[in-house]
Amino acid sequence: MNLRFNLSDFKSVLKTVYLGMQKIVSEARGSCVSFTPRKVLEFGGVDTTAPVALTLVKHILEKLVEAGYLQRDDSRARTRYILCRYSPLWEKLRNKEADALQLMEVATAE
Repeated sequence: MNLRFNLSDFKSVLKTVYLGMQKIVSEARGSCVSFTPRKVLEFGGVDTTAPVALTLVKHILEKLVEAGYLQRDDSRARTRYILCRYSPLWEKLRNKEADALQLMEVATAE
């Protein structure tokens, strides 16, 4: 299912990131998951060919890093983001709680 989302509507981008991260966490086998912005879009069911979409997702992930919900691993050629079980975001995503989306909205609000 490759869909496009409205790039001018930040809430729809945020919802896509939420859905992508939710799926990544639900399929996790260990205590941490690592992913790139492209993987988040792929798991969110969105076409990943639009560079501006990747930029928006990266912006959201960076805000989550600043808020302390994610970690950044830039030791490789591509920056990866890490979400571990001890993050408050993990359980909310795992249990598909609506609070996770609100938590992400607060973290990305400027």
